Formats: sequence, structure tokens, C-alpha cells
Amino acid sequence: MPVKIIYGKNEFKNINKYIKNRKTLLITSSGFIKRGLLEEINSLTKNLVGIVSNIKTNPEFKDLKIIYDEVKKIDFELIVAIGGGSVLDSAKFISVYNDSKDYQFVADITKAKIAKKSYKLIPKILIPTTAGTGSEITSTATIWDMQEQKKYSLDLPDLYCELAIYDPVLTLSLPKNITIQTGLDTLSHALESIWNKNCSPITIEFAIRSARLIMANLAKLANDLKNIEYRSNIMMACMYAGFAFSNTKTAIAHSMSYHITINKALSHGIACSFTLPMLIDSIIGKYDFIDNALKEIFGDLSSNKLRALFKELGVSTQFIDYGVSEQELSEILALLSNNERMQNSLIKTSYFN
Repeated sequence: MPVKIIYGKNEFKNINKYIKNRKTLLITSSGFIKRGLLEEINSLTKNLVGIVSNIKTNPEFKDLKIIYDEVKKIDFELIVAIGGGSVLDSAKFISVYNDSKDYQFVADITKAKIAKKSYKLIPKILIPTTAGTGSEITSTATIWDMQEQKKYSLDLPDLYCELAIYDPVLTLSLPKNITIQTGLDTLSHALESIWNKNCSPITIEFAIRSARLIMANLAKLANDLKNIEYRSNIMMACMYAGFAFSNTKTAIAHSMSYHITINKALSHGIACSFTLPMLIDSIIGKYDFIDNALKEIFGDLSSNKLRALFKELGVSTQFIDYGVSEQELSEILALLSNNERMQNSLIKTSYFN
């Protein structure tokens, strides 16, 4: 994971020294503009040559095409992306180009219609304003095609950014629901990197650190949203989880979540996490190293403490509460056999029989 990391309160204000006079395209969301941070970044650097501020949640190809065709007219040397996972993933997509700066070339690579070669990359500085997705330190970007009802991953070995800036101050204005959703996304990344064929002692250690921080801080933060100590601890958990799953990729919880996000309009952070207690129950006793990791995180070998956290956060762990019947769950599990993320999982669908 070759990304240079800067971590600390108000590190965002030092952005100019990392831009280094390069002509910069800023990619962000309308929320960033509403929070008044555009004026702040304008005061920090005079190198902006373009601004994209209309990134939507769960970026779709059709929206990115419009943006891509506009920004290719701009002469820029660097992308600075500030926002949640959707903003960071969109920035990664926009950073890929060929000599003709053809949108379709990037879309075809993402959909695996052509080989992952003959592409070039614009350098990126990624600055998360949520503590959840980990996109700032991975080499993948999630792009959605709602017409096809599919999620695609733009996955290139060198798609990493050159610098990730973690500034917990930027998360202080997040509302409670987004704070909970992104925190649970982090927890899913951590646990998914443990019951994973690609895990190692190093990734498991980072996953344990991440999950312990979430368990100790997320409920407290949900009740004290302006507490910078809790914010910092959750952002640290996000970073640790990123260290882990950037190496392992995600597994069964994420595989199940995509169908639910598309068909039930459930936020990604909840869709990929509400199944975690059930998955823990299914894997207990099957692998010693997983049992040992779960004991370090939860203090005992059960899902009880995690279920208690979900209850305290007001998040259901029942499929029926999200409109998923037993029949639909069976159908979802049947569809997982060819799913890329499912191939990473040490939890098998047969465990639910």
C-alpha cells in the first residue's frame, strides 16, 4: 500500500505544500460547498483550475460520463478530492485516461470489456470527510450501473493516490445517520478482512485494532457528535481497516450488500454491516485464528456485544426489517457463487443451511 499518509487535526490546512504549485482540479460534493469549505480551500491555494461539485451518492456511469467529458477540456496536473467514498471513487475514475481522453475507454476497463493496459493516471490527493469507506488508501473504485442493476469495481494496481490526508476535524459536521453508517462500514471492512482467504497476521492485527476502536467509540460518538476525540478514534479505525482490506479485499457481507443496496435502496454502510452478527455466529468454531481474533475484539466468542452495539445505534440486524424475505435471502445467497468478493470469503453460503 504505497500511499503517503498525513494524519492529524487541521492537517487539511496544510494542503498547499502538498499541491506544490500543480494545476489542480478539485472534486467534491455539494455538501462540501454548503459547509463553506470551498472558501477555505480557495484561501489555502491559488492553483485551482477547475471544480467539480456535483458528485452523487453511489456514482453511476451515466453521471460520470457527463463529468468526464467536461473535465477533459481542462488542463490540470493533479486531482484533489475531498468528500466521502463516492467523491473519492469518482476522482479515481476521472484520474484514468488514454491519449484521446476517451470516457468509454475508462468505462470499458471498469466493466472488464478491454484489458487493463495502455492507460495513464493523473496523480491524486484524497481527503476523506467521512470515516468509513477507506477508498483513500485502496486501489479500487466502486462504480454503479443501476440500469444493469450491477456494481462494478475499477481495480488497477497503480490506482492508489499519492497522498491521503486524514483530518478528523473535517468529520465534525457529519450528521448522526452518516456517522453511524460510515462507522459500521469501517467495522465491516475490518471483520471482512479477517474471515478472508487473503488475510495475514499483519492484516488481522490492523483489523483487530480497527474493530476495537469502533466498538469502544461509535456509540459514544453517536451521542456526542462534536467530540473530536471520538471522531479521531473512528477515523483512526477507518485508516486501520483500510490497511487491512486494501490487501485482502472484502468478502461475503459486501457480496450480500450489493443486491440489497440496489433493490432496497439501503445505504451501503448499513447494507454491508447488519449481517455481521449472523456471519460471526456462522463462523465461530471453524477456524482457530478467526476465533482468536473475535475474542480479542469482543472479549468473548459470540455476537452478543456486537448485537448490543447495533441495538444501541438503532440499527436492525433482521433481514425482514429491510424488506428481505426468507425466500429473497435464499435467492441472494444462490447468486453469490460467481461474485468476486465471495471468492475471498472463508464463510460459505452452506453455513446458513
